[in-house]
Amino acid sequence: MRCIPCLPRGSSEEHSRCRCGCLPLCMRNLVTCCLGRDGGDDARHSPSINGSQLSTGSSAGPPAQPHERTSKHSTFRLRCAERSVPGMDNSYPVKLIVFDFDETISMVTFMAKDSDTPAERKLLRDINFETPWVDGSRLEKLKQLLQALAKGEDGRDRALTILTKNSNRNGISGVLQLLTDADLARFFDAMWIMPARPGQHSGVYQEDGKWILFDPPIDKVVQFKSDVLQHVATNPQEWFPQLLSRNGKMSPLQRLLMDLRMEGVVLVDDQRFNFQSETTQLLRYCKVARYDAAYRCVGFQKDMGGIGAHSDADYETLRRFVEDPWMCKETLQVRCSARPLPAEQERNPVKLVVFDFDETLTMATFMPRDEGCESTIGWLPSDELVPEWTAPDLIQYNFESPWASGSRVARLQSLFQSLVDGSVGQPRALAILTRNQSGVVAVLNLLRIAGLDQHFSVIWTMPAKPDVAAGAYQVDGKWTTFDPPVSAWHDHKADLLANVVTQPEAWFPQLANGKASDEPRLGSLRHLSLENVVLVDDERANFRTDSEQSMARVLRYCKVARYDETYRNCGSLNQMGGIGAHSEADYETLQSFVEQPWNFPYEPSPGLGVVAASALHTGAAGEGGADLGEGEGHVPEGRQREVEPKEQERKLPRVRTSGSPDLSSFATLPASRSPLTPCSESSAPLSQPFGLVLLDFPGEGCICCRSVWLGAAIF
Repeated sequence: MRCIPCLPRGSSEEHSRCRCGCLPLCMRNLVTCCLGRDGGDDARHSPSINGSQLSTGSSAGPPAQPHERTSKHSTFRLRCAERSVPGMDNSYPVKLIVFDFDETISMVTFMAKDSDTPAERKLLRDINFETPWVDGSRLEKLKQLLQALAKGEDGRDRALTILTKNSNRNGISGVLQLLTDADLARFFDAMWIMPARPGQHSGVYQEDGKWILFDPPIDKVVQFKSDVLQHVATNPQEWFPQLLSRNGKMSPLQRLLMDLRMEGVVLVDDQRFNFQSETTQLLRYCKVARYDAAYRCVGFQKDMGGIGAHSDADYETLRRFVEDPWMCKETLQVRCSARPLPAEQERNPVKLVVFDFDETLTMATFMPRDEGCESTIGWLPSDELVPEWTAPDLIQYNFESPWASGSRVARLQSLFQSLVDGSVGQPRALAILTRNQSGVVAVLNLLRIAGLDQHFSVIWTMPAKPDVAAGAYQVDGKWTTFDPPVSAWHDHKADLLANVVTQPEAWFPQLANGKASDEPRLGSLRHLSLENVVLVDDERANFRTDSEQSMARVLRYCKVARYDETYRNCGSLNQMGGIGAHSEADYETLQSFVEQPWNFPYEPSPGLGVVAASALHTGAAGEGGADLGEGEGHVPEGRQREVEPKEQERKLPRVRTSGSPDLSSFATLPASRSPLTPCSESSAPLSQPFGLVLLDFPGEGCICCRSVWLGAAIF
């Protein structure tokens, strides 16, 4: 039997193996591997096996390495969308924002008890609400967010509520207690829990600063959140008892909700199935990212969540969506916008088009792990002693779309050439500005392998890293690294592009050394203004800074669609993207926008005008959750995490994990794409092999333990 290689999670050893020996040892592996795995911080990343086809015989050479999606910085971001439904009034403003509690407001949920000491309550508050992955206090950022949502930029009020399936024995009172301890309850108008429980109230509402229990008609509605919110929209007085007039005067909340419609409701939730049922669907929603992690003193936790748990961009994304939900259409096509400009600037031409890399040029990024890829310009997969990838595979997995006909790479090449040439005699330069963690050389090498580098003049990466070049520029087909002033400015794309406009020589070395004299597209960059620049990106938060000091904005931009999809043999990947990934219209739209951006006016709030944005504070660094590391403190005795009932048991993988095709497909799979998923770790010593052929079966799991059951069945 061929010994199946398996890279232990978190292991630094290149060629660790998970091996099958005699039956007793394999049974031991079953216990130590699956039942006793520690589920470290990378437990959510299930690496796939990269080896030869399964057959009898012995393995030759060191085992190949598993492949992981490397563009993970966008994986754990909040996503908002407005559905396009016939008859929907997209000019109707958001009036009611409904939050899930577990893994949306909280990151995990451990309930408080009346007997808890102040120290225990503080510990639970930190565990439930504070994130160790982002600097500053998440609670403070949530307070600022909720305050901004309750009072819009135009002064319009909104109602905030909680709708949860939390199963704690104290019901809605237990949820209210946790929010009160965290000083978050004061921002909400009402809270509801479902399903209804005998002998317990299912709701609580706030009036004059006091919380009052009541019974909303939960038991009269189909037990789906979308159905509940449909009933709320049509019968708000049954869900907000404070709407009932007590003195003959109409309260502000009553005026707000008296004509509530489904268009005016936004649900913020970490469970995708809560956004629709068989009978209803929410028209506007925000999906909070889910993830698995080794978390503080509570150990490995599955299906965690929380707004802002991994990125401060969540707060601005949610706030902007509530202000302008019509800007986030549920679509798989690129959307371009030009902000309003003075008449004398409106028709200024585009001179520079800046592209993001991950999920904009790539579909999802799979970066080779060979060190040469990050350090040597011109690196190729064939330079590796044990090739992890082939060049065609790198092109296919990073750039080619399985949902569009023809070659996406060829269409990108044609698009880039058209943008550089310009149809109206205006030459343009193309650049890349990316947060790819592998660095500028690795990004360049992927582009070179796909033949996409030739049209770009420069590549910039952020943030800057010590002793690592953050830029590369091209002259006469030769690429050279350099150090653009990335670290001198606020770490945001809008701020960096504002500096590119004022100091182009610092960002384009060709201008400083005179190499641009024979290239009109570069020479025109000596005199830039903000309206001469277009940013193409899949992150909406990149179009406007999060800094209160600079208030930098990108005036002309194109938003690439995001989506979750089952991708090749990688399983389900979330937050994918890519120009033209689903629609060939993307190429024409982008080219038309660059030629005449004034034909794509920014869509402000219909009837409300454009109001200046106010950035959220980020809180003091080191406050809150950042000071409680793994292993510090202990969850109070007898406490278990509260988890909402889930209709989807498995969280979608974040990395490239192979699926389980039919056995008949084994012969046609590439040699580097075995369809088995390895266990996290196995330390059993080698013994005599079974002499059997391992067969896979549908479903995910540990190939070591699959071999155990197969061996046990035969013996």
